[in-house]
Amino acid sequence: MNHKKQLSAALAILMLSSQPVLATNLQAEKAKAVERRNAVHSKMSGTQSKISSARNQAAGVEAEIRALDEKITAVNVTLDQLNGEMQRLQVEIQKTKAELEAAREELAEKKDFYAKRLRAMYIANDRGYLDILLDSADAESLIGNMRMIRSIAKSDRDLVEEIAQKVNEIETKKAQLDQQEKALAAKQAQVRQQRANLEAANAKKTAYMNSLMSNISAYEAQYDEMLRESGVIESQIQNLELSIQKAKQAEAARIARQREAARQAQMQRDKASPRTSVSRKSSSVSSYRADDIMTSSAKATPEAKKGELYWPVPGHHRITSPFGYRIHPILGYKKFHTGIDISGANGTPVVAAASGTVIASRFMGGYGNCIMVDHGSKVTVYGHLSGRAVSVGQSVSGGQTIGYIGSTGMSTGPHLHFEVRVNGSVQNPLNYL
Repeated sequence: MNHKKQLSAALAILMLSSQPVLATNLQAEKAKAVERRNAVHSKMSGTQSKISSARNQAAGVEAEIRALDEKITAVNVTLDQLNGEMQRLQVEIQKTKAELEAAREELAEKKDFYAKRLRAMYIANDRGYLDILLDSADAESLIGNMRMIRSIAKSDRDLVEEIAQKVNEIETKKAQLDQQEKALAAKQAQVRQQRANLEAANAKKTAYMNSLMSNISAYEAQYDEMLRESGVIESQIQNLELSIQKAKQAEAARIARQREAARQAQMQRDKASPRTSVSRKSSSVSSYRADDIMTSSAKATPEAKKGELYWPVPGHHRITSPFGYRIHPILGYKKFHTGIDISGANGTPVVAAASGTVIASRFMGGYGNCIMVDHGSKVTVYGHLSGRAVSVGQSVSGGQTIGYIGSTGMSTGPHLHFEVRVNGSVQNPLNYL
């Protein structure tokens, strides 16, 4: 019988003594988890820098592509104008060619006619002129006939010379038009080459833009994966903190029970043999401390009733970003928003949505300065705070000020990011407020 009592006592002592060891192990495990989380956050920061850099480069390349597009459009307009000028010039050249051909034919005909007449007059050995002169009735008629013969010869020569001059003028005009056509063709070739160069540069810039966008997509995928990993580690840390808190409470309860047992034993001894007033005073002090510890460790974590959470920013009810999918204001792409954003000036008090125990109060990456309160059936999260008024393990009451609105972490301005988590899953806070 005594052996059983001794074994039971030994087991009890072993179980009680294991509590500090458990807390120490949990602290070590938490430290490793924090180290992993910090490493992930560091990688996230580096990836975010890469995303920002790539987006800045993409914006610059996009502007260059727009400028090239505008230049290509202007060159196309110029080329269209040159093509129109070339068409009009070619029509004019064809018209001039036709005129030149007609003038040359006319000149050939007149030259042929004139040559035939000269040959006839030569064959006649000028007899025709002599007959005309001999047939003249008087001197006046003779002079008139001589003038007529000279006039006919001069008229033939003048006509031939006039047509020849016309041919020369048309040939000169055609030569000028041919020169204009040659110059215009050279200008067309120059503009076409300019357009080809611009299009090649545009294609190169477009390929670079596609490469940048591909890199951005890859970086964003990496960031999302790291964000998911960070969330998993953060949940592990929260669970460890809760376990550590429970272990500390269990240790406090154990110490309280030990002291209460000692107090009870002392009372039994006092009844058996009365003690001095000093001993009673010492016992009274010990009793008081034990009661105090028991009261502290026995505090139950208050639980807020569903649908009756306090509004976390009294007097400020404007929601700037609701629960659900949205375009992330910093990352610039569609992401799920795990809470609601409540607008407020920097330093505006933030209160606990219900009674509970603080399980996190520190800087948490994208959340910035963040507080997490465990209410038993749910956990509330308060992010981007400028300051924190509570610490881990502290019990808070619903409506108690726990922090102040700020813009820390991934934030574009002062506001409160408020979340409600049930069994580790985010819920729409408006269903509980």
